[in-house]
Amino acid sequence: MSYGSPPPGNQPPYGGSNPYGGNNPYGQPSYGQPSYGGAPYGGPTAGDPGTLDLPWYGIGFAGAVKRTFQKYARFDGRASRSEFWWSYLAYVLAFCVLYVPVAIGAVTESTGLVVVGALLFLVFILATFVPILALSVRRLHDANFSGWLYLISLVPCGSFVLLVLWCLPPKPEGARYDKPGVGGQGYGQQGYGQYGQQGYGGGHHPYGQ
Repeated sequence: MSYGSPPPGNQPPYGGSNPYGGNNPYGQPSYGQPSYGGAPYGGPTAGDPGTLDLPWYGIGFAGAVKRTFQKYARFDGRASRSEFWWSYLAYVLAFCVLYVPVAIGAVTESTGLVVVGALLFLVFILATFVPILALSVRRLHDANFSGWLYLISLVPCGSFVLLVLWCLPPKPEGARYDKPGVGGQGYGQQGYGQYGQQGYGGGHHPYGQ
């Protein structure tokens, strides 16, 4: 044993675990593994991205509805599954509530109630058509599909295909639909397009790429 080297008994065997309780003998997280409860490297980060230009993963009901109308006619960018489904639930519930007066008026043969209910229903449809359409396109973008696929809803059984696409998980490649200059920095720790360009932790790639 050379002078200054640690006792043999305190060194972990090659390929073995750290005797002090960690898998890495230096106590650092392994490359590509989550640490302290964080998301895996390159995965979607939950929480407020701080901008409307990026999707909000894990958003709640009220926040999703508010965000949908804040991005009223934004067909660029992406929408997370929570953004989409909470907003769509609110849309369906409002649709059902506004249809009740029309149905009651039709059953009771109340022309006035039918007219009022129909007008409210029409206003609701016109007010929500654009934001719901834009939200649907952004959800397709988040799964890395073109927004033009929304047109398959016009063909028989196309709505069921669209429903499946809306349910698919996000993909980092969908950041190509983001607003220019955004770069998908809300997706993962490094953002879309950073694989192989930066080392883990934000340092420069050892090969200078």
